[in-house]
Amino acid sequence: MSNTGNACAWRRPLVGAAAAMACVVTLNCATAGVGRGTAATDGGSAAWTANGGGATTTAVPEATTAAVPEATTAAITEGQEPAALRIQPVDPADGAAWTAEVRSGIEAFGVEPERATNLLRTLARHPPALHGLGPLAAYLRQRSMVPAVDQLLMGLRVAWLCRSEALWAELAAEARGFGLGDRDLRRVAEGPDAGWGAWDALMLHAADELYRDAFLSDASWDELATRFNVPQLIDMIFSGAEYILLANLANSLGVPADERFADRLPADVPRAMGPAGAPPSPLAAPRLDPLPRAAWSAEVRGLLDPEDAGGPVLNLYATLARHPIFFRPRAVQSAYIRTGATLSARAREILILRIGWLCGSEYEWSQHVRAARRIGMTDEEIRRIAVGAAAPGWDPFDAALIRATDELHRDDTVSAATWAALSTRYGVAELIDVVITVAGYRMVSIALNSLGTQLEPDRPRFPDVPR
Repeated sequence: MSNTGNACAWRRPLVGAAAAMACVVTLNCATAGVGRGTAATDGGSAAWTANGGGATTTAVPEATTAAVPEATTAAITEGQEPAALRIQPVDPADGAAWTAEVRSGIEAFGVEPERATNLLRTLARHPPALHGLGPLAAYLRQRSMVPAVDQLLMGLRVAWLCRSEALWAELAAEARGFGLGDRDLRRVAEGPDAGWGAWDALMLHAADELYRDAFLSDASWDELATRFNVPQLIDMIFSGAEYILLANLANSLGVPADERFADRLPADVPRAMGPAGAPPSPLAAPRLDPLPRAAWSAEVRGLLDPEDAGGPVLNLYATLARHPIFFRPRAVQSAYIRTGATLSARAREILILRIGWLCGSEYEWSQHVRAARRIGMTDEEIRRIAVGAAAPGWDPFDAALIRATDELHRDDTVSAATWAALSTRYGVAELIDVVITVAGYRMVSIALNSLGTQLEPDRPRFPDVPR
């Protein structure tokens, strides 16, 4: 980080429930011996403190000129370049388009309408999407229990990996408000081995794993758990995945960086990161156990079984219920994709099954095999989703949906050819919802893999198709 020589404390603006946390984070410098601590509570969980007491503020030494260790990296294959402008952002001066629904949708992101970014003004072409995505985005950016600078490091790293100039520019401006300078931003692009202190390197490495592997490794999970409690671990995973979603949207819609943000992606840093881990496979045991019914509070009961019917609850929901204030905004986004978006049930399930397959999330695959069967898809069609767009028997449009999913997963944008193919049937709203569905369920896959959510008994498994 930028080392000013002053005693520094980075604080998240505290709003709502987060005000009770009063997290204070100290700078984590490349200089040996300088660490970071956090203090946080989750409404009942024991607070972690770095030194056995309350949160501390550490004086930051002058930056050293020690050589940056050479990173062991593997070059990332370059895929599609971010698209040129595909959807014109709404002009706030256009009274016919800048409606009350648009303004309230932007406010759902926790943003004043007059401060809306180019991405939000583009999503304003499809106001229900603003309302569907906004609550979770606002929670993660404003009320998350993860320290703000940790989130920014992850977000900047994801923006770099996704080659999202729009997201990078916005986050870099925010990061400068926390004291990061030109050299720090460049080191984010260079990666976890670019002379960071241990904790900051861990956050960058975790971002790499979530992006590349859709999975947080055992080593990263164990190290994060030495400082983060359960709500913080959940927030950290979903924060990384949220930034992937925003980058995929900005890239696919051709959103330019806002002119008011001066920073742009470093042009002379090779896009590289460490070698990929093994494709995720279901963990033998959950990292977080589903919350048993006997331990439910009244709040949790209202989330999981509001009618007190006593029926079974999916392991995913019972796990996320360990973090009730997060559960609600995440449920809004999930409900939007499943029931509020403009796509047909068939298109939705093709997209979700394909991204679950690509991410190695057997839990997601299993749940949506059942959903696909309910809408009339055959087992042969479902297996064909795993094979891919080149499998014999696809309707050309269904194949285009699978290609869009593959491109978003591999290239972080939808190619011009695939966008054109989808545009033969889809308008602006449906095109936006394709990206939201794929990126939203990539988020779910990342969480399921990283939390080790276990399949319920007698559920469908992955087909015998090479991955």
